[in-house]
Amino acid sequence: MLFSVDFSIQVNENFHTVHWAFIPADSVSECREVAREIKESLPESKNHDVHIFIEQ
Repeated sequence: MLFSVDFSIQVNENFHTVHWAFIPADSVSECREVAREIKESLPESKNHDVHIFIEQ
C-alpha cells in the first residue's frame, strides 16, 4: 500500500504542513515507524511538536 503522510506543526489553533511524503508500507504500523524516522530528521522537530497524519 501507498500512504500519504503529512507532517505538521500547530500554530495557535491551526496546523501547518512542514513536510509530506508518500510511504510504501504493508500496514499502518509499518508506515508509522517510517514516518517517525522521517520526523526525527526534520529540523522543525527540534523546536516544535511535529504531528503525523497518515492517509491511505
